[in-house]
Amino acid sequence: MYPQLAIEAAAQSDVGRRRSHNEDTFAALPCLGLFMVADGLGGHAAGEVASRMAIEVVKSCIEEDGDLEDTWPYGTAPMRDRDEVRLLLSVRRANRAIYEASRRQEETRGMATTFAGVLLAPGMAYIAHVGDTRVYRMREGKLERLTRDHTLLEELLGKGDGDGVLEALNDRVSAVTRALGCDESVEIESRVEATAPGDVFLVCSDGLWGPVPEERIAGVLRAHGELSLAASLLVELANEHGGPDNVTCVLARLGGG
Repeated sequence: MYPQLAIEAAAQSDVGRRRSHNEDTFAALPCLGLFMVADGLGGHAAGEVASRMAIEVVKSCIEEDGDLEDTWPYGTAPMRDRDEVRLLLSVRRANRAIYEASRRQEETRGMATTFAGVLLAPGMAYIAHVGDTRVYRMREGKLERLTRDHTLLEELLGKGDGDGVLEALNDRVSAVTRALGCDESVEIESRVEATAPGDVFLVCSDGLWGPVPEERIAGVLRAHGELSLAASLLVELANEHGGPDNVTCVLARLGGG
């Protein structure tokens, strides 16, 4: 493991205005450089169980930093490659754990969750996600989305299917096409980004980015350097915009100079 990085972090989660319970789970772990949000899928059994399992399994695997059995030559890879591999294998293990648990217990059969996580290491950020939980980066006042939603709409837009988009707008435009726990294996999308001192990473559920325009999110982050205040204000904004879903945001800022 690397020496601990200088990272400030804050997180906030709320049930929102229209849900009876919160199926989001999050973790902000500066000691590990690990920041995650999982959103149990609405309408699925035990979404809160699935999201909690995803966070717990990934956290446990990153803490262990070993015993990640797989065909990948994990032990012989360069350290930077190992960081990406261990994050991906941790998410893969979480998917398998959720899938197997859902098959064992009738009350949790069919449970699933979206997931997004950032693992920060010296000079690099490793990102893994499944579903429509997002990762953003704020750098020098500019907010950039670093993840691509795994939704019906995003897939249609990616294919340039304009007619399909119009049709989807009248039906299941926001339907998630990929999630942890749905199948024995899952395609995990990953990204590696060079970091700079002062970068702020935002991991959030669709309860934030859905009702709140990205420019409003960016405005809060630009105006409020205190991360705990910024996290609270973002949640308040989501609720002011109707609070249609559980809302969770995790913020992490890299120190150094």
